[in-house]
Amino acid sequence: MALAASALALSLALCGAPAAAQDDNDPLEPANRAVFQFNQALDGVILEPLARGYRMVTPAVFRESVSNVLDNLATPGVLANDLLQGEFNRAELTLGRFMINTILGLGGIIDVASWIGMPPRHSEDFGQTLATYGVGEGPYLVLPVLGPSNPRDAVGRGVDLVFDPFFFLAPAVVQLERTGAQGVDSREQNIETLEELEKSSIDLYAATRTLSRQRRANEIRNGAPPPLEDIYGDDIDEFDNQENREAG
Repeated sequence: MALAASALALSLALCGAPAAAQDDNDPLEPANRAVFQFNQALDGVILEPLARGYRMVTPAVFRESVSNVLDNLATPGVLANDLLQGEFNRAELTLGRFMINTILGLGGIIDVASWIGMPPRHSEDFGQTLATYGVGEGPYLVLPVLGPSNPRDAVGRGVDLVFDPFFFLAPAVVQLERTGAQGVDSREQNIETLEELEKSSIDLYAATRTLSRQRRANEIRNGAPPPLEDIYGDDIDEFDNQENREAG
């Protein structure tokens, strides 16, 4: 689980997402690096072996069904944040997917919604909701086990528990089992991606930081292209000033 965010970030980068021009925003780097090393060790000793063993002993169709169920269970939180962001069309799709997959897909085991041509799932959380209302991310943080984050998203994780009915209805042991399943499922899906990240990075910590921040910005924009000033930074201001001088 600790490296799941960086895995998704690398996937975004490999798909050609533009690299935003930004500083590292990492005043706590020494402490963050220490936590990052702890997470790396934990991943190597526990999570990666579990993920590889899970892949080895289960067929792909079983793993896909587990992923479908976990995604379906996360839908109430996604729906709540769609509504809070005023994304009513996306909320309608989220609710429609949930109803179809829960009723016709045997509790979410089968992704019937995709079979009938509905748009793919999307993720929303309260950290993204705060960002849409202008709340800044704050300094970069690496959280134990959870990995790359920031104060805004860390607070968002806590609020998202309120949107999760299973947090109130399910026993604590079931919640722990669900969290563990999410971590192993995500790690199994990203085994090759993380291997490539480790092989291609001179500084794995710095690469993870950059890519995870890019991924998060992309999620907040719902996949829309970044503003030009985020891509080119000060260069676009200088270009505008030069144009103004020439026009004058």
